[in-house]
Amino acid sequence: MATNDVQLTGGIRSNLLLLQQISGKLDRTQQRLATGNKINSAIDGPVAYFASKGLNRRADDLATLKDSIDQSISTVKAADVGVTKIEGLVEQARGFITTAYQNLGSDANSMALRKSLADQFNTLLRQIDKLAQDSSYQGKNLLIGSGLRLDATSSSKSATNALPGVTASRVTTVIKADDYVVDVTGTGRISGNASDIANAERDRGISNLTLTGFQSKTAGNFDNVLLKYSGGKGKDKTFTITEGDVSFTKTFTTEQWDIAKATGQTLNLDHQFVSGTHINFDINFDEIDDVPDTYGLGTSVIEKFVDVTVSVSNFNGVGQEIQRSGSSLLGQQKLADGENAWNFDTGVPRLTIDERTILQSAFNDALVGSAYGRASPAIVGTPTINAASIATDATFTVTADATAADFDFVSGRFTSYGVNVAGPGGVTSTGVNTDGNYSFASGDGGTTVSIDFLRVGLNGVTTAAASTATQANATEAVTGAVLSAAGISLTSILSPLATNLAHSLNFTVKTDDVQATFALDDGYGGKATVITGTSFATSATLVFSVVGGPNDGAIIQLTVNPGNLRTDSESNVRYNAIGQFTAPDELKFDQRAAQAGFTSTLSTVQVTDGTDQNNMTVQLNETNTNQITVVSQNLQTDGQGLAIDFAQNEWLDRADIDNAATMLEAAKIRLRSSASALNNNLDVITTRLSYTKEFMDVLAEGANKLVVADQNEEGANMLQLQTRQQLGTISLSLANQAQQAILRLF
Repeated sequence: MATNDVQLTGGIRSNLLLLQQISGKLDRTQQRLATGNKINSAIDGPVAYFASKGLNRRADDLATLKDSIDQSISTVKAADVGVTKIEGLVEQARGFITTAYQNLGSDANSMALRKSLADQFNTLLRQIDKLAQDSSYQGKNLLIGSGLRLDATSSSKSATNALPGVTASRVTTVIKADDYVVDVTGTGRISGNASDIANAERDRGISNLTLTGFQSKTAGNFDNVLLKYSGGKGKDKTFTITEGDVSFTKTFTTEQWDIAKATGQTLNLDHQFVSGTHINFDINFDEIDDVPDTYGLGTSVIEKFVDVTVSVSNFNGVGQEIQRSGSSLLGQQKLADGENAWNFDTGVPRLTIDERTILQSAFNDALVGSAYGRASPAIVGTPTINAASIATDATFTVTADATAADFDFVSGRFTSYGVNVAGPGGVTSTGVNTDGNYSFASGDGGTTVSIDFLRVGLNGVTTAAASTATQANATEAVTGAVLSAAGISLTSILSPLATNLAHSLNFTVKTDDVQATFALDDGYGGKATVITGTSFATSATLVFSVVGGPNDGAIIQLTVNPGNLRTDSESNVRYNAIGQFTAPDELKFDQRAAQAGFTSTLSTVQVTDGTDQNNMTVQLNETNTNQITVVSQNLQTDGQGLAIDFAQNEWLDRADIDNAATMLEAAKIRLRSSASALNNNLDVITTRLSYTKEFMDVLAEGANKLVVADQNEEGANMLQLQTRQQLGTISLSLANQAQQAILRLF
């Protein structure tokens, strides 16, 4: 059967075919207008379709890449912001250093200010570290580096902490591995800053000020000595000596001064602290009151020196030995109680020093110290002891015995002393009757102590009984015509004369026709008077009660033999005597045994390997064949980063401030370099981002050119096809009417 049972004329069929073609074209044009694409499937144009699809796929890949690049840029920008802020903190730290340079004095206020600035500096460094660590963006931190870390080994820190007087050993700002040998030396000998001593003597009106001794190995300190005077002109004088938190106060009264002035004695302050520090000085009220403007009122600070040195030597780097010593001037690498730092080019060893016990670690040869105590002038130079015989640290105490009969009133000292030296081996004695060198054989195994004595200084350590009346009477000297030596004698001293003094009892006898006046003057301001007749039938006892001076209250009896005194005449009678000698002064010297000392080595090694986990790799094309790696910069303050060490030694030394300034300058250069590296990478990445964006547009444009319809053209086509469709319909209608006209013929 035929496909179409209806037979169409040629004209109708032609018009029908035309309408069918127009309808197909209208459908295609309507689809293009609806979708905006001239090719909507591979059927529409396989070559263009797949070419466009490939371009779009690449554009999509680049869009994903663009997002990744965008995030990478944000990561770099986060790091750049961190660098900028760290630079600001470094500049702020530089301000602390500038202020410290402006306050380099050694006075307490300047040192306290520098310590405060050092603490603030340390706080700022910690904030730099925190800021760097907080600069992470989506898990990447470009400011903390590879994580490579060097530090002192636990075993070397433990070994160093085992040194007596050393704790909390560590090494900061480790730049590369090194070994630091710690060595302690020193005898502990104590002395004072000569300039401070001279100033104290001038400002307080005192004299012969000394600071001596050996530092205790269990209770020592590095504290300065403060000497405070209070009182005022014509008043009692009070001196307070302070070392650390220990003070000693002594008051000298105007009465004591009057007596000392009358007797020719010297007032003296002598004190030894438990630390081993010994201070001694002479006091003269007149000189104190003559100090211009202040009358001596005020406080003097005496810098104390202690012979102990902690040396640190390194093997790598430039190879140095750096010392911090208790005998250095303040501000010139002086050893301090607490943390001390030694600045090397490879790192900064830090040791916390205990001032009380550090000497237990020190190497020293055996030695003997100079004499100290108020009677120290009795020993010339330094006593001598064979070093091999010095087995322990010990103190020798020198005392003396004498008899009143051996006192020489011309020289003012005894002609012979029994000198006793008490040391670790017991007490040994030797008679000393001339100035010179004497040896004392100790009982501790044959130790011999040789001492050069000046007898003039021994009276203060001498114990002797007071003169008896017989001894005093033996010194009788009579001049004048009133009486003869046989006519008078000293028979008793009922109340004692003042101790530790030689006394010249001078009696003036004056007579007239009626009476005799006996007047006593002891030469120290003490006086007494007895009035009698001029004729004695029997022996007469005259009792003199001394009033005034150091002998106030002493009772002296004279006996006048029977007879007549010559009238209208004058005689002088003198008796010499001594009061009891009580050894009120000290005379000591110390020996210090040899000590091998201790050493230790602080070793730094790499303790953490570096990784690239903080580096950021940025893919720059969609096939991952082009990339750039942004290396994480360590902008922390450690040795692998900015290498800014914490404030060393609380900025007591200018050198410590110089070290900080040098480190900050190097850090600023490192920051500039890091900022430059980040910005260079940012420029490259930003350029690639711009390129990617523009190239995506090119790809999209190219893809659209292949498949996107021209709306204007397709609209025109639609109008044309609609017109043709209308004309075709009309033509088909006309053909159909013609056909119907033929049918009407039948």
